[in-house]
Amino acid sequence: MLRELMIENFALIDRLSLEFGPGFNVLTGETGAGKSIIIDTVSLLLGGRSSWEQIRAGAESARIEGVFELEERPEIDNLLAGWGIPVGDDRLLVVSREIKMSGRSRCRMNGQNVTVLTLNEVGRLLMDIHGQHEHQSLFSPVFQRALLDRFGGEHLKQEAARVAELYTKWQGVKKELADLEMDEAEEKRRVELYSFQLQEIEAARLQPGEEEELSRERNLLAGAERLYTYVSEAYHRFYGRDDGGAILDHLGTSVEALSRAAEIDPQLRPWVETANRVACEVEEVARELRAYRDQITFDPERLNQVEERLDEIAKLKRKYGPGIPEILDYAAKLRKELASLSDRTARQQELTQQLATLEAELGRAVQALSALRRETADRLETAVMEQLHEVNMGKTVFKVALNRIPDPRDGLEINGEKVAVGKDGIDQVEFMVAPNPGEGLRPLARIASGGELSRLMLVLKVILAEADQIPAMVFDEIDTGIGGRTAQAVAEKLLLLGCTHQVICVTHLPQIASLAHHHYYIEKTTHDERTTIKVRALDQEERVEELARMLGGAEVTTTTREHAREMLQLAATLRSDRNRT
Repeated sequence: MLRELMIENFALIDRLSLEFGPGFNVLTGETGAGKSIIIDTVSLLLGGRSSWEQIRAGAESARIEGVFELEERPEIDNLLAGWGIPVGDDRLLVVSREIKMSGRSRCRMNGQNVTVLTLNEVGRLLMDIHGQHEHQSLFSPVFQRALLDRFGGEHLKQEAARVAELYTKWQGVKKELADLEMDEAEEKRRVELYSFQLQEIEAARLQPGEEEELSRERNLLAGAERLYTYVSEAYHRFYGRDDGGAILDHLGTSVEALSRAAEIDPQLRPWVETANRVACEVEEVARELRAYRDQITFDPERLNQVEERLDEIAKLKRKYGPGIPEILDYAAKLRKELASLSDRTARQQELTQQLATLEAELGRAVQALSALRRETADRLETAVMEQLHEVNMGKTVFKVALNRIPDPRDGLEINGEKVAVGKDGIDQVEFMVAPNPGEGLRPLARIASGGELSRLMLVLKVILAEADQIPAMVFDEIDTGIGGRTAQAVAEKLLLLGCTHQVICVTHLPQIASLAHHHYYIEKTTHDERTTIKVRALDQEERVEELARMLGGAEVTTTTREHAREMLQLAATLRSDRNRT
């Protein structure tokens, strides 16, 4: 159950701390007071979508924190342990969420950072929220099928997962087989194209690194004349000038003069050695330059050959890849594709056999799932009819129709007929209702009033909460479109649900509010031109005033107060009776 809720800088809430109790909790207040904002914060704690627009004006971030008291449930314990989230002996789970102006949010469980997906996974086991706009989702056949499957429990879930897995494999084989079963002209065109491309690449006899080597050789051949001139000039300046201006001649004269100086001053001998070494190194450079100059080749014909080869490589690059390695990779892919096309007949036979096997398996699986859904539908019908009696809809007939859609072209053959199939099987689920005796069954979307939808949704939520073992439930204005005896029946159903679950309900009806174990009042106030929302738990006398307001509207009279006290006394008696049973 949700024990505490702390909110900071969210929507119209500045700072708010709220403690919920076990059993049946109600939130009431004037229209527009912000009751649903509290539900929105709970939704965020359970992994709902966040937005920077939810941050209170003038604040940089909003923060919501909830303290949940966990029941002893292996499912949730294993889930938290798998994510490394610690749970102490007190069985408390502290969930927090911070929303920033950037739109990003930070989520934590017992101090450990988690993702929104993790919040959602854990949240679905902690609470079930019925929002104001969920009525319309009950019209959707997809939503109705999901409700039916949830009621079916783990066995049905496993069968549905097996159908989804087989369907995915079946679709994959069908697609691959369709790709192979192209017309002969298309196959011939592809073979011719791939063969031409592969022949063009193989004829070029490309080698890794060849382009780089050819580029270097082209640069040398194209610059051979200038290279010879520069190297010759350097050599002559070092060694080969006849006018006595060669560097080596000057170095020799300098070494000789320095040697004579060293005979006078021995301190100059290291300089003599250095000068000798320099002279030797210069002489070595000169000899190497002469050897390099003599091997420089002037070969215009080879240059043309290199240019032509580089042009050939450039054309292949424009067609098949940015470089030789990519061109060679493309050639390997062409060989593989041609081999695959050559083996098409054998692969077609293999896939046809696989498809037949998968179709048989999928056919058996969807029929097993359909039979299990029919059994589950019968149980759901019985459970709903029993619950409808308790919310003043005892004459209503509720049925779950399971239909199949014919699909002669792409369907799956079931008992000699091809029917549409998807990852959820072959069943089209539709809830059918006859609200009054003598009326035929019609789809829910075409017959139910707002009040009937509210009660039916409440009944379904109660049934599914028991099936899923969800410990807490939230109802945001479940009382839409109801009043009088019906409102009393719904209130008693919520009270009964509160005997085994924690229930948090936003309501406008005094019948519902009077039966709550805990009553909270929400009000909107303005101070220093800033609007904020406050929530406080009501004591007995304050509950009388609030129920009187709900009964009488803007004017609270002695009569409405007496009526409110009477409602609370009757509610206390009813709660006592429920506790004894």
